[in-house]
Amino acid sequence: MAAVFEGLISIVAVLFGFSLLIVWHELGHLLAALSVGVKVEVFSIGFGHRLWGFKFKGIDFRVSAIPFGGYVRFSDEGAAGIPREFYDRPLWQRLWIAFAGPLFSFILGPILIAVALASTGKVSVMTTRIWRSHVVEFEDLDSVLTLNGEFLRSGERFLNLISSQGDKEVSLLRDGRNLEITVKRAIPPDSLEMRIPPVVGEVREGYPAAEAGLKVGDTIVSVDTLRIYTWQQLVEYVSPKGDGDTVILGVRRGGRTLHLKVGVRRDGDVGRIGVVVAYRTYPFSPPELLRETARLTLRFSVLLVDAVKKMVNRQVKVEEAVGGPITIGAAMATTAQQGIDRYFLLLALITLQLAVINLLPIPGLDGGHILFFIVDEMYFRIRGRRIPEKAHFWILMVGLSILITLAILVMGLDILKLLTGRLLPHR
Repeated sequence: MAAVFEGLISIVAVLFGFSLLIVWHELGHLLAALSVGVKVEVFSIGFGHRLWGFKFKGIDFRVSAIPFGGYVRFSDEGAAGIPREFYDRPLWQRLWIAFAGPLFSFILGPILIAVALASTGKVSVMTTRIWRSHVVEFEDLDSVLTLNGEFLRSGERFLNLISSQGDKEVSLLRDGRNLEITVKRAIPPDSLEMRIPPVVGEVREGYPAAEAGLKVGDTIVSVDTLRIYTWQQLVEYVSPKGDGDTVILGVRRGGRTLHLKVGVRRDGDVGRIGVVVAYRTYPFSPPELLRETARLTLRFSVLLVDAVKKMVNRQVKVEEAVGGPITIGAAMATTAQQGIDRYFLLLALITLQLAVINLLPIPGLDGGHILFFIVDEMYFRIRGRRIPEKAHFWILMVGLSILITLAILVMGLDILKLLTGRLLPHR
């Protein structure tokens, strides 16, 4: 039953994801055209044969057979797909209609990011207690209360503030006494080790911890004869061990202390038992939410450029950096199982990447239309006439040939990943 439910979630996630990205992008073109009075005949999700649809205010809203994309068809389109009335319109109106699709995609990205961040809040694994200090201003086991009057809720926030320039007034608890100290320099974050409680947040399938019966929410209080107070102690103790070694974990669960014998698996140069630390979440303040949304929007927008650089420099293989609709659909299905926040962040990443790709000056893409409109207007002002429609048609055919070739390549890579079992990450 659980497998059926997961399958339904995956199907809904894929259909909703593709539909949202396509409809929103094409909606930009539609609304831009209507805003300047250009007539629209068809608004289609997908290409090819019309499967289903309805008419509203003279526009045929339809779902078509080939689901990889969508389009807006204007009235009286010529052979190159540009309505003849476009050439009687000011240049800014033509550019506005072509640019509105990518613009809407750029708008959707931050909205999805903000919703994802607001749904989970800030993630923290560190408390505001210092486990080890490597600077004179602080001592081991200091508990930080406030910094410049701000009550601190996480160790991550404290490390971020203490590493900034300028004087900082810090209130802390040391050996049961309240102290006020002034820090007059920027302290590197790696010089302070904040306490991470030894609470299990995830038990990975197939690892010794799962076989031994560890559960999410367990607090590890000892490993062999060592008393455990932090996650760092557990990692330091287990990491040097190898395959075949075992440890006895003292686990606090529901008011009882259990002792579980757990094997160690060597992953590379590190011994692991297969547990992941628990984390806490708390809401972003509005300024924090805006800053983090802006940061992720910029990061997601430039990932395509970074990927191309890495492929050119042979830092990554083409098949690893490139993914088509099958790969994207598989990623949607996987992240939907992991939580709405990860799913929305993936959709944000995809829509921002599509916006960047659509602005490339390739005939057939929005960027190609924008470039053509600008060149055509310059040609008109110099020669007194438009670029011949036949020439525009062949330019478009060259662009579409490039796009179709790339689509075939990407689909081939997707199929290769599917056949070799590299499409989905291993759990």
